[in-house]
Amino acid sequence: MDFRRFPRSLIDSHCVGADWPTFVGEVHLGETFVVETANSNAANGPVRVAGIGAGEVIAIHIEAIEIEGPFVAPNGGPFFTGMGPGIPLDLHGGVLHWPSGFRLPTRPSIGNVAVLPAMTPELDAVLHSPHPGLAGWRRLVNDPRGKHCHQDCPWLGAGSVLHIRVQVDGAGVCLADGHAYQGQGELAFDGIGAAAAVHLRVERSAGWLVDRPLIETTDEIMVCASGDRYVDVVRQAFWSLREVVAARAGCTIAEANSIVAAAIDLRNCAIYGLGDGYISGTAGRPSGDLAVVAAIPKLAFG
Repeated sequence: MDFRRFPRSLIDSHCVGADWPTFVGEVHLGETFVVETANSNAANGPVRVAGIGAGEVIAIHIEAIEIEGPFVAPNGGPFFTGMGPGIPLDLHGGVLHWPSGFRLPTRPSIGNVAVLPAMTPELDAVLHSPHPGLAGWRRLVNDPRGKHCHQDCPWLGAGSVLHIRVQVDGAGVCLADGHAYQGQGELAFDGIGAAAAVHLRVERSAGWLVDRPLIETTDEIMVCASGDRYVDVVRQAFWSLREVVAARAGCTIAEANSIVAAAIDLRNCAIYGLGDGYISGTAGRPSGDLAVVAAIPKLAFG
């Protein structure tokens, strides 16, 4: 079946370096479409979702992820320390092969499923501050993560759903940062990156409280939290999950606290920038942009 496709060539041709983009095209609710990503953090998009306005919550279904090489394993860590150049890998039958004989089955995921942010003075300052790497609007849909972008979660793979609150009319769905495999925390600064063709479908979200992005899998619901101080990020993840559970169960925060305290599964998504005294020599220096998820089994709701 032919689907509307947004090729990765748009990354190098559409609104490059602009402060604010136009939409690359439009899709409708329930329509499957394909967004191709490069092996980088540069986003492809933004795709307009017809009939969706600012403030609505959408459910972005990841139907399939087709990865493309070349594949290179990181060779540093932990954190920003390095051991040398990456290791080229071969892919055969869904398994990545190291020259030394190690093997690892692929686990494709997409690190950044974003919507265009509503501009704020803080984002405007980010947009116009000197910074290497991504420029213009593509910087804003990569960093800072906030509530609109860059989950860096290896559970955002085929069959998962991202529930996210739209900030501008039309949503402006963007994708970047595909992985053939990503371990928890990205402790060597990256996983095994990959270009990808991601098959998506957008629906209106229903049944969940969505402030921070939620990732839903067959068995779990997980809330995304990010920031530059690890203790605060963990607290926010715990508090946000309590709110999600209370809203779903129709109970108070106090009543939800016990099941969250017992069942919460905190997972590091990207902590390679950890500082603030957690790493020797970083006392008094804020961390980089950190990301975690707090997960709970759906069975907790009975």
